[in-house]
Amino acid sequence: MTVQKQELTPQAGRESLNAPDLEVMNFIQAKSEAGQLVTSEEIFEDLVQKGTLKSEGEGGRTKLETLLKEMIKNREELKRISGNKKDSHYYSARGMTEAYAGILIQKGEDPLLLMVETIRDNSRRYPRPVRLDLFKEPPCSLSPAEIFHCLKRMAEQEQYQDIAQTTTSIGTLFLFSKLHLEVDYASMLAEWLDVGQAMNP
Repeated sequence: MTVQKQELTPQAGRESLNAPDLEVMNFIQAKSEAGQLVTSEEIFEDLVQKGTLKSEGEGGRTKLETLLKEMIKNREELKRISGNKKDSHYYSARGMTEAYAGILIQKGEDPLLLMVETIRDNSRRYPRPVRLDLFKEPPCSLSPAEIFHCLKRMAEQEQYQDIAQTTTSIGTLFLFSKLHLEVDYASMLAEWLDVGQAMNP
């Protein structure tokens, strides 16, 4: 799945924010543009460092949680996303798409689920197999060791037995789901994506 960050649009209405709101939005915006989600703890630490909130006691954290709830209601660009672990993360829709944020959440929770869902989604939606090296690139950014470990777990666990591999004539490994693609068709598509397109621009 090719996921791109959302193009930035003019920050209409940003001038109406008060100082703490503006600092929160600027912090989240900058992180989103850098391809990162943020937690309320990271936002809190940034505000403390700037002197906007005091670090002593729980009063500052409570104030921030209240502020974030209000901003979620009133600021369309501010988004909250939670994964299976129920931890909330925030991002700006001006700098990041929902799909991109979802990949970051999956990566943080379990790279295996990220790989499996990406493979199944590509096989079902497009349909097409996925080049293994895709998972080394942003936003996945998995290391070779992480990828190898995930492939090993896929091979060993019954719920992932629909994930299959095919290798092209020039040695590129692709992955696909047998739930959505037949083996011969997946192999043909992989060969076209890896070799055929280059020979027939």
